[in-house]
Amino acid sequence: MVGQLPPDLSGALFRVSSNPRLQPRNVDRYHWWEGDGMVCAVYLRDGRAAYRSRWVETASMRVEVAAGEAIYSGFVNGGTPGRLPDGAPPAKNVANTNVGVFDDHLIVYYEGGLPHRLHPQTLETLGTYDFHGGVDVLCTAHFKIDPDTGDMLFFAATGPVITWYRADAKTGQVIDKHTFEIGVPVLMHDFAVSDTYAIFFVTPAQFRLDLVAQGRPGVIWDESATPHGAQIVLLDRRTHQVTRHDVGGQFANTHFFNAYEAGGELVIDGHRITRLGTPAARLDAPLASHEWFPPALPYRWRVDLRTGRAREEMVSGIAGEFPRINDAYTGRKHRYGYFVTTRGLAGDTMTDGLARHDYLLDSTAVVEGPDGLTSPSEPIFVARDGARGEDGGYLLSVWWNRSTNLSELLIHDAADLRRTPLARVKLPARVPFGFHGNWADHATLDNAVAAHGR
Repeated sequence: MVGQLPPDLSGALFRVSSNPRLQPRNVDRYHWWEGDGMVCAVYLRDGRAAYRSRWVETASMRVEVAAGEAIYSGFVNGGTPGRLPDGAPPAKNVANTNVGVFDDHLIVYYEGGLPHRLHPQTLETLGTYDFHGGVDVLCTAHFKIDPDTGDMLFFAATGPVITWYRADAKTGQVIDKHTFEIGVPVLMHDFAVSDTYAIFFVTPAQFRLDLVAQGRPGVIWDESATPHGAQIVLLDRRTHQVTRHDVGGQFANTHFFNAYEAGGELVIDGHRITRLGTPAARLDAPLASHEWFPPALPYRWRVDLRTGRAREEMVSGIAGEFPRINDAYTGRKHRYGYFVTTRGLAGDTMTDGLARHDYLLDSTAVVEGPDGLTSPSEPIFVARDGARGEDGGYLLSVWWNRSTNLSELLIHDAADLRRTPLARVKLPARVPFGFHGNWADHATLDNAVAAHGR
C-alpha cells in the first residue's frame, strides 16, 4: 500500500468484470460486453485491505465449463452457436454488468436474464434472484436507490415493452409495478429518476433478439425506427402517467449522472453518443466496436414541464463514460459529477483519466494516474463520516499498471482531485475491465454477512 487509508473508510468495494472464461466461439466477432462475470471485492477496515475474486457460477457457465468449450454464441456481433446439451439454458446469462448489496445479498445483474445472488463475504454463487417472485424474466443492471427510503428503483426492457419496478428496502419485495410500451426495441441500458419521474430515452440503438437467434448482430443502429429523432419518455412514479417529449436528432444516451426538477423544468445529465451498434444496413458485415461506439460527451437535457418542450446542450467537450454522483443526491439537484475520460485511448486501454465536473462553475478537472497507471474504472463516491457538503467524501476507482500487469485501487479526495491519491491499494491480480460496481459500508456488509450465518 502507498499512502494511508482514511480511518473512516470501512466497508467493501464490489466490482464485476467482463472476462471470457473459455475462448469465444467466434473470436473475430467477440465483444467484451459478452465476457463472463467475475466479481472482485476489496474489503477495507481499520486501515487494512483484503482482496477476493470469484466467477459468477451461472447455470450457463457450468454447462460450458463441463463441456470444456464455449457453446453459446455472441449477442453483440452475432456468431455460430454450438450444440446445447439436454437441459441447458437456451441463452447465456453472463452476469457481468453491475453488482451491489440489497436484501442482505450481494446481487450481480445482467440485462439478458435474472440477477444472481452471491454470499457477500465468500462470493459463492447461491442462485438466481427474482425479488421474491416479483420479477419473472429479467431486469436492468442499472438500479437506483431512493435516498429517502432505501428502496430500489429499476425496470425491465423486453423488446418495446418497459416494466417499472420499486422494491422495498426491508423485505426485497416488489411494491410497485407498471408496464407500458415505447414502440421500439431500444437497447435500454440506463435510466434516470427525479423526485417525480422515471426517465427513459428512445433512440435508434436497438437490441434485436430475433437477429441474435439468426446468428446476426443483435446490437444495431436503425435511424428508420426513430424518424423524428430521439425522444424522452417520462413515467410519473406516483400516477403511472406516461408522456413523450421529442428532442430531435439521431443520437443515443449511454449513462446518466442524475435528474432533478427545478424552476418548472426537469433537468437530466448524462453522456451522449452519436451512434451505437452495427448499422441496420450492414448486418452481414458488422463494424468493429470502436467504429460503432465513438467517444461519448457530457450533455444536459431539459424538459419544460408546462409546455412539454425538450432541448439539449453539450456540457463539456471532454469525452468520457461511466458517470457517477454522490448517490445521496439521486433525484435531487447536484453540483458535482464524476466520470472516467476517453480522450485518446491506446489499443490495450478502455479509459485514460478521472474527471470531476462542477455544474455551478461549468468547469471540468481531469487527473491521470500516478506512475503510469491507466484504464481507471467507474469512480464510486463514498461519503466521509459526518460530511456536510455534497463533495465531502472519497472517489474509489480501480486502475491498471502496465508494467506489472496488476491493478490498484486508488482513493482520491472527491473535493480536491489530484493526480496523487490519498492511498493506493496494490492488488494481487489484474481486475479485468468491466462496467459497474458499488460500495457497501461496514454496517450494510456486516448485516448481510450475518444474515447468511457465516
